[in-house]
Order: sequence, then C-alpha cells, then structure tokens
Amino acid sequence: MKKSIIILTILLIGLNTFAQQYYTVKEIPSPKIKGQDYFVSNPDGILSKVESINHKLFQLEQQTKIEFAVVVVNNFDEDFEDFEFAKALFDQWGIGKAGSNNGLLLFIAKDRKKYRFISGSGVEGLLPDVVLKQIGQRNLVPAFREGKYDEGIINTINEINYKLTNPQSKAEIQSLISQEKKKSFDWKFALGSSMLIILLFFIVFKLVNKKSKKTEDLNSKLPKTATEIKKNKQLKNVKKIKKVLKIDQTNRNGYDAVSTKGCAGIFFFVFFSIFILVFSGGFGLFEHFSITYIPVILYIILAIGLFFRYYAYIANIRRDHFDDENFFEAVKEFHAKKWWLIIFSPLIIIALIIHATKRVKTFNRFKPLFDSRNKGMFRLDRDINLEGEPFLSKGQRAEELNQAYDYDIWQSEDQKEHLVKAWPAEKYDQFTECPNCKFRTYQLNKKETIKAATYSNSGQAKLSNVCSFCDHVEFIKWITLAQLVRSSSSGGSSSSGGSSSSSSSGSFGGGRSSGGGAGGSW
Repeated sequence: MKKSIIILTILLIGLNTFAQQYYTVKEIPSPKIKGQDYFVSNPDGILSKVESINHKLFQLEQQTKIEFAVVVVNNFDEDFEDFEFAKALFDQWGIGKAGSNNGLLLFIAKDRKKYRFISGSGVEGLLPDVVLKQIGQRNLVPAFREGKYDEGIINTINEINYKLTNPQSKAEIQSLISQEKKKSFDWKFALGSSMLIILLFFIVFKLVNKKSKKTEDLNSKLPKTATEIKKNKQLKNVKKIKKVLKIDQTNRNGYDAVSTKGCAGIFFFVFFSIFILVFSGGFGLFEHFSITYIPVILYIILAIGLFFRYYAYIANIRRDHFDDENFFEAVKEFHAKKWWLIIFSPLIIIALIIHATKRVKTFNRFKPLFDSRNKGMFRLDRDINLEGEPFLSKGQRAEELNQAYDYDIWQSEDQKEHLVKAWPAEKYDQFTECPNCKFRTYQLNKKETIKAATYSNSGQAKLSNVCSFCDHVEFIKWITLAQLVRSSSSGGSSSSGGSSSSSSSGSFGGGRSSGGGAGGSW
C-alpha cells in the first residue's frame, strides 16, 4: 500500500513538472484584453487579490499618469535571463504612453525566485534604479519568502504611489502630464493641418486640371469674311485658311517626359522608402519622429505632385500648339493667371526659370524679317497652316515631325516673297543627315527587337541606321538579347526579435524602455 502511494506521488509530481509552462514573450496574455482598467497578468493563478491590485494600479495611473503593469508567472523561456525577458515583454506590449515613455513593469517568476522592474525613460527620473532596488528589497523579498505574493505587490504599489505623489516628485509628474497634453494637442494640430492642406491642394489640382479650349482659340483666329481674309494674308485661299490644326493628343513631348518620369519616380521612391523603413526598423529615424511632422511631410509630397501636374498641364498646352510662338504666349498667359501656384509648390520656380531661359533664346527667332524692299514680313501661324504648304517640302515636314527642326515661314505683305528658316528642335541631336535624301531624318544605331527574350529562350534584335522619311536602311549587326532571369527571394526571417507587435491583445500606450530598472531574488 505504501509503495503504491509513493509511486502515485512521484507520478503526480512528474506530471505537474511536465505540464508546467515555460512562457515565451508572445504567450503571456496582456491584461488589456479585458479592458483599459486592467494591469495585472496572472496566467498561472499565483495571485488571489488580482481585483484589488488592478484597482490600485488604476488609481495610480489616474493620479500620476504612470502605466504600471504587473506580471506573475511560474517560469519563462529558459533561453532568457529575467532582465532580457522582462524588457522584451515591456517593449512588446508598449507599456506607457508613446513620447512620454511613462511605463513601469514588475515581472515576477515564482520558480526562479526572481523579480525585475523595467522602467520607461520618462519614469527613470522619478524612480531611479537604486530607488526601485530599495523598494523591492523592502517589500517584495520579505513577503515572497513567506509566499505572500499579493501582500508584497500591494506594499510595493503603495510605496511607489507615495514616492510619486510626494511634493518633491510632483513637478516631474506634472511634466509627464504636460507631455501627454502636448501630445494630444499635437495630434489635433497634425490632423487639422493635414485636412486643411489636403482641401487646399484638392482645390488647386481642380483649378489646374481645367483644360484649355483649343478649338475656340483657333476658331477665333480664323478669318470669317473676305475682308478679314484679305487682311490676314497668311494663306492664299479660304480653303487653306480653314485647315485647322489637328494634333494627335497621344503625341508626347519633353514636358510629358518630365511629368511621367517624375510621377513614376515619386511612386517608386515612396514604395521603396516604406519597404526599407518597415524591414529595417527605420534605422532609428522613428525614435525622434514627431506627429507634428506629418503636415510638413504631406505638404512636401503634394507640392512635388503639383510640380509634376504643372508639367503635365504645360505638356497639354504644347500639344494644343504646334506653333512655338503661340505655345510660348499660351504658357505666358497661364503663368500670369496661375502665378500663385508657387505658393503651393515652390519647385515651380525652377520650371519658370527654365521656361524663361528658353523664351529668351527665341527672342531673335520671332523678330520680324524684311523683304527685298525693306518692308516687314509676317510669320505664318503654324497652328493654322500646320503642314506649312506650299512652302515646306515633305522632307522638311518629316524633320518637323521628328522634332529635328522647327521651320518658320515668313511672307512679304504682297505674298510675292517668302523665307523659310530652320531652327534646331528638341530631338535635333538624335538625328543626322540621311545619305540618301539629305534630310535630317536619319537615326543612327536604332535597335529593333525581332524576337523578345523570355525566361526560357534568348531574344534577337537588329541594329541599323534608319531614315524615317525615305526609309533608307543601313544594317549594322544582329544583337542577342539575354534570356530573362527570375529574381530569387532572400528567404529572410519574416519576424525580427523584439520588434514584432503582439496580436490584437495589447493596448497599452506604445511606450518604450531604454533598459532602466532593477531586479533581485529571494
């Protein structure tokens, strides 16, 4: 009989030892699961006066603004020391308010006979490490040696409350309260400012998005009567006068390139910035980040977006006007009406300077010429006579379409004399004179993909010199396009120690600890 009792006792002890849980940081339940007024985590049922302790900790927070959490377990992860584990738990839950860092944690491991205080940086001045050590030695150690865990914790809370409400500590407590009020104000300021900035930029973008009425502008230029036709003297007959400009709206220009590449650049910059910050922990940038920076960051992003939207609008004006002089006048008018855009996007000043420089360079170009009788000539409006007929050859028109040359056509008042002047255009350097037709429509080293490369096979391209006007082709060589290679994932760990947030359980204020606190054993 005695042998059976001994065996049964040994089995019960063994089962109890086997069943004992060694908690990881993530496995300890946050007290905030039950509500904001809870501060004690007692998963192993070691404490019996949890309700009373929670009430005292709630009162402590109301009086001092200190978030004090208490965790009592039998044991924890054997790979950690009590300080490492407690600090990781503190940061995991985010005890204390973000910015104030006014959190305090008391972690107790019954089987290891260890206790550990972890304090936020905002509490270290009020409760220095040496003070916490003294409080633990006076209240926790004697009570825990007698198994009176509730009593030791309650006495500790009472002494901490006394020290924090002592007149000498009130100034520092008020500082914490002021920081919390400031943080609340900062949130309201940031939210209000951000909403105002978004509203203002929304209105600005709506105003800028208004499209120019090209048809009305052009119709206003067209002569309506025989007298007007005679006075106009730009074309020889009514049929040609009514040859109104028709530009393909998909035709892209240099202003489009700035707008498109700029928007794409912003997207990739924001995307990779978020990616790097998330997976690198922010390189410590968020440690000094203030909520008040948000309106400034928002303004900068929207200002850059407006800058590229400005370029997109100028691109639309460029498409509306083939005639360079009309284009410059239209942009000048736009700037006169929308000069205030620089308030919302100072970067536009750069675009204004660039445009002013281009305009200065065209001063001599649009200066009136004189015929053989020393009488002023007038310049044909190319928004009306788009093809430049009958003055431009097809080859010259091809040069214009390639943006190698811009041609200005000048006529005398009696229409008996005319001059054609060539000016280098945007893509002048991308073409050279064709050896066959002698027009500047010859593109060197033009690569044409014959067979696209895939992930299983290489591709092939042809390198040639090609004339876009007479179709003269000079083959240079074949090029092998490298087979595509799939990018391999880095296979890195999806979590980083200490920085992962708890599941939906934790709802402390987001505080952090710099490692302050004290500990001991009994």
